[in-house]
Amino acid sequence: EGSNSPAFYSTFTLTGETTPRQLNPSSERSPLILSEIMYHPMESSTTNNLEFIEIFNTDPAPRDISGFRISGDVDYTFPSDTMIPFRSYVVVARDPAAVAAAYGLDNVYGPYSGTLPNDAGTVRLRNDFIHGNGALLLEVDYEDQLPWPISADGGGHSLQLSKPDYGEGSVRAWEASSLVGGSPGKFDPLPVGVLRDV
Repeated sequence: EGSNSPAFYSTFTLTGETTPRQLNPSSERSPLILSEIMYHPMESSTTNNLEFIEIFNTDPAPRDISGFRISGDVDYTFPSDTMIPFRSYVVVARDPAAVAAAYGLDNVYGPYSGTLPNDAGTVRLRNDFIHGNGALLLEVDYEDQLPWPISADGGGHSLQLSKPDYGEGSVRAWEASSLVGGSPGKFDPLPVGVLRDV
């Protein structure tokens, strides 16, 4: 289920001020965005199955994503009657029950097949294979080395799309979450400071 939390990120300048950045489309092909990716959760006995992908609907109206597919290194097709409320999120996980329990979520989709690689991986979103043509809408090829946020590689942080105007395929669009564990299905202010990856 979606969240109706305010959909704004705060971006720090070099002088320490914050500037609100609205969650906008990252592509002209879709009002949906790949808003958060947890590809390498912090290692522990309880978090090894906490991989997830978050999708956000930037539209001021609900979107039907029945039959839409996440592909790349993982694979998942959304079931019939899957709706994302306006300005809200859906979360897809490798282990939906584990993610729901860890983050207090009511509804997590999945499980997806495959796993998100810890070094470099690809996440794609394709449109409805039933009524559409399965066209590629969004694609990100992340890495675990700079200039990608290194704290997302096992440090407990997720990748978050903080600057969608760069496009989801650009490393400049992504930052590490300010919260350890990320914030699937919820708002997370970004970032915590200019030295976050030092």
